[in-house]
Amino acid sequence: MNKLPYQVLKRYVSGTATSEEERQVEEWLEKPERPFRQEHILHALWNETQPDVPSSTESRNHTLGRIHHRINLRQSEAAKASRTFHPALGRKESLQILRTLGRIAAVLLIGLLAFNGYEWRAQRVWERNQDELVYHEIHCPLGATSQFVLPDGTKGKLNNGSTLRYPATFRGDAREVELLGEAFFDVVPDKQHPFLINTSGLDVRVLGTRVNVYSYPEEDYQEITLESGAAELVKEAEDGPRTLAAMKPGQHVLYRFGSEAHRKIPRNLEEKELIQLSDQDDMAHVLPGMKPGQLAHLQEGDGDLYLQYTETEAYTGWTDGKLILRNDPMPVLLKRMERWYSVSFRILDDRINEYTFWATFGEENLDQVLKLLSLTGPLSFTKQERKMGPDGVYLPQVIDVRIK
Repeated sequence: MNKLPYQVLKRYVSGTATSEEERQVEEWLEKPERPFRQEHILHALWNETQPDVPSSTESRNHTLGRIHHRINLRQSEAAKASRTFHPALGRKESLQILRTLGRIAAVLLIGLLAFNGYEWRAQRVWERNQDELVYHEIHCPLGATSQFVLPDGTKGKLNNGSTLRYPATFRGDAREVELLGEAFFDVVPDKQHPFLINTSGLDVRVLGTRVNVYSYPEEDYQEITLESGAAELVKEAEDGPRTLAAMKPGQHVLYRFGSEAHRKIPRNLEEKELIQLSDQDDMAHVLPGMKPGQLAHLQEGDGDLYLQYTETEAYTGWTDGKLILRNDPMPVLLKRMERWYSVSFRILDDRINEYTFWATFGEENLDQVLKLLSLTGPLSFTKQERKMGPDGVYLPQVIDVRIK
């Protein structure tokens, strides 16, 4: 499998995954064709689960010991299971089990421990697995945006904390790129070579299109907003890719998955006419006739796909330097602000997650935004003193959030 929900990987590493989820993770780790995506997702997992652990030899050795301990436990369990439940297994099969666990451990260790020389090694791994093709990578730091022009003339913009990887020359039947984060694409038309945006969720196939794609690997939802042209949402399956929906200009899709308590919800859900779809054929029949104010919902496996016509600027305004909030829950709002201003929020009262906000910020600095939020809601923000990392660079400032 090429796609793996981020929350499943978190549960696997923490030891809370089900047997089926463990199987999915191990199958995903065994696939080498997406090393860029795998390594970045594992890197994001480290940043989330070990936010306060510095990149030092001591910490890496400590982590290495912990992972070795876990791998040893898994090997012992696997060996015991083979003796207890599969007495017919020979030495060859047993060695295969251990080799599989070893490869899984190696990938996890690479993703978790490769801080120094990370980008260089990722580039080499990717090139080696792409038949000598040369790939370029653009990384946009937190608190900034970056413009790009691809080899076919496609232009766009990369939002804060995002990474885009693309080949030096497009080859084959499709122009494929990989996105981790958020980007706006103004795609050059080419009917013979569709433009395919690979993400950690649904892939987006377009021809000549202006489209915004939001898909950070550490979050359990993604959003696609079509400004003009046409786009198809593609999901990888065991029998190959399949199209879930064909979008029209002005439409917005929210695809959410995972099991987090405060997942992204469709904006103004209570005000919209909900159209419940039963399958993809139903989707193909309903979408062309949808009107503003209607919201189509399709249950897709473990995920939910919502589609509606919308004010596209609410999702593309960042390209003009605007942070637009439209009934967004606080966890979503604070995560966007963390990337926008390169800070880190610490929620100290779970009741905060119940609040939503409407706002548009342009040239306001962080202090002004925090003041406006505290005036419009019962929130209190307390800045902590910035700390310096072991490399001499200051870490993002931590801001505590409380109910007044």
